[in-house]
Amino acid sequence: MSWFIFSGGLIVGLMLHPFARMLKSDGINYVLDLIGQIVTAPFSALVEYFQKRADLNKAHRGVELPDASKVDPREQQISDSAQTIRSILLSLASVIHRTDQAASDSSQALSEVRAAIEQTGLPSELAAAHAQLIAEIDRVIASNSVLKGELASSQAILATQREQIEALKTAVRIDGLTQLANRAYFDEKLLEMIRLHQRYKEPFALMMIDVDYFKTINDTHGHQAGDRILKGVSFKIKATLRESDFLARFGGDEFALVLIKASLQPATVLAEKICTNVRESRFILDGTEFKVTLSIGVAEVHADDTPETLLERADKALYLVKERGRDGVVAKGYEEMKETLSPADA
Repeated sequence: MSWFIFSGGLIVGLMLHPFARMLKSDGINYVLDLIGQIVTAPFSALVEYFQKRADLNKAHRGVELPDASKVDPREQQISDSAQTIRSILLSLASVIHRTDQAASDSSQALSEVRAAIEQTGLPSELAAAHAQLIAEIDRVIASNSVLKGELASSQAILATQREQIEALKTAVRIDGLTQLANRAYFDEKLLEMIRLHQRYKEPFALMMIDVDYFKTINDTHGHQAGDRILKGVSFKIKATLRESDFLARFGGDEFALVLIKASLQPATVLAEKICTNVRESRFILDGTEFKVTLSIGVAEVHADDTPETLLERADKALYLVKERGRDGVVAKGYEEMKETLSPADA
């Protein structure tokens, strides 16, 4: 019976020993190599790129922002790479968790084998082999303990890098002056809303909002005054919105607003309210009071819309407001706006 127990323990120990060694050598080295080669270098590049983009956003003032169509195409590639790396980090975290669990399981099994062997009476000629096996099991258990510590450290590194990637992605989507979404983020959101509408038929409306005579403010009082007006206007607009609505700085003095689950009529009512709130607000800079008004074009999404066609209709409505003297709202349905457009535009 003693021989049987010893033989069984020896076999189990020899089977678990290579597994534990695999965990030690292949497991942790594989994980650490991935962290070093797949995460660290690309992550450093992303940090540098996103930091530059965030610095550029902070530098924007009351001047015309670049058209999204002229943005460096590498930005989308970087964004895609960030998403890929984020997925790799999540997968890597899962690998680390599974390896950590395997290390714990193997240590538990080895401890049980060790206890069984110690309780087994052995012939004197096998005493040396007995002692060697006990020592080897102790060494593997100790190695697993080190492995668990290294895995815990790796998990902390991955968690930190995931947080940093998310923070940098947020920074590059935000306008530095108004702290609203920037043009690139707006383009993403509008495309997302178009796709949701095509799939679920939920309505939404788009407003294009322009600060009237903003160039005159900049030319007469300077860009710092213009900046403060833009920040004040963005605050006034945001104060009238629901949490679900999406407001972005579209260009220098232009804002874009996506109204979730809103048809043309309630969107028009809200646009009038925004105009009134800004018109009746007092904008005082260094003792000088500025009268600020807005022109707003409103369009409702249609089944056939792309981001470009919806933007075009909202822009056309905004143009009609300016033709009529500014400080107002134009909101027309899909068919009405088609009639307003020239044959070349329709």
